[in-house]
Amino acid sequence: MPARKRIFAALSIVLAIALLAFLTSRIDWPATGAVLKRIGFAGAAAFAGWSFLILALQSIGWHALLRSRGWKVPYRATLTSFLMGNSLAYIAPSMYLGGEPLRIWHMSRRFNLPSREVAATVIANKFAEFTGFLVAILVCTATMLWRFDLPRGLRWTAAGVAAGLFVAFVVVFASFVARWPLASTLLRVLGKRGERFRKWAEDTEGKIQETFRDHRGAFAAALLFTGGPLAMVVLKPLVFFHFTGHPTTFPELALIFVMTQIVLAFHVTPGGLGVFESGVVWTFSLIAIGAPEAAAYAAIQRLSDVLIVGTGIVLAAREGAAGFFRGKQPDGEAATRISR
Repeated sequence: MPARKRIFAALSIVLAIALLAFLTSRIDWPATGAVLKRIGFAGAAAFAGWSFLILALQSIGWHALLRSRGWKVPYRATLTSFLMGNSLAYIAPSMYLGGEPLRIWHMSRRFNLPSREVAATVIANKFAEFTGFLVAILVCTATMLWRFDLPRGLRWTAAGVAAGLFVAFVVVFASFVARWPLASTLLRVLGKRGERFRKWAEDTEGKIQETFRDHRGAFAAALLFTGGPLAMVVLKPLVFFHFTGHPTTFPELALIFVMTQIVLAFHVTPGGLGVFESGVVWTFSLIAIGAPEAAAYAAIQRLSDVLIVGTGIVLAAREGAAGFFRGKQPDGEAATRISR
């Protein structure tokens, strides 16, 4: 690892520890413990189960895209690959990006599939997720701005993020559907630095456009199963509030969703550790929910993360993902493919 990356990693860990230490000194832990006791094992299990169900549904969308290309891929392998990528995203700069290369490597390696075509299914699936996320963020941002009298800076930040995501969606949509070669064009602008990847990008873009042109049913399934569960992300706090007995309105859920997603979208610490917890405490204060409840929510979320990410890490170890980090090329183990 280059020295600059090592320094950044060390600073991010120090920042996470400092934020957690600051929160620890500010939280009423006996009150937080009382909230966690009220939630109990059943509440924690329900929250983790809801989180896992979201990922399982999203993996079905990707599975539909894989199968649409005539590949005999069992769903268990798709879910395994999806969970592996999800775990890697926790140390990536964003929760929504970072695990895709591992998913491409894993599927290519295990089933002897062309990496460009696998990449096309992964990117099309991410676009379906982005579509669902954009709808959720636009609806929730509009609801939040309409319902709450928030500080002007926060209002402009939320509106700016929503507008920026909409512009990004239009650009990506034009690239995929209108056949505008976005990635290869950008690599061409980079000159020699992008030349080594331009051919791969051009081929992959062609495969992505083929997905939209020839596999519309599969992409519709991806929109339903990968984009649709973003509504479940918006509603996930309801599981927590059900066990705490706190009555919750949709505008409050919208506020929690927008604020937590802004925090999680761009990591400055591994997995947003410390930053997410601070953001939850501040967000809950905007809707008059105390710090003990906020700390309990963050703890339940982190417990869910540990279980799901831990599962992904175990699966990655079983699937030989160490080869991915060593830069090992797909070797076609357990190859299987059917013709369409």
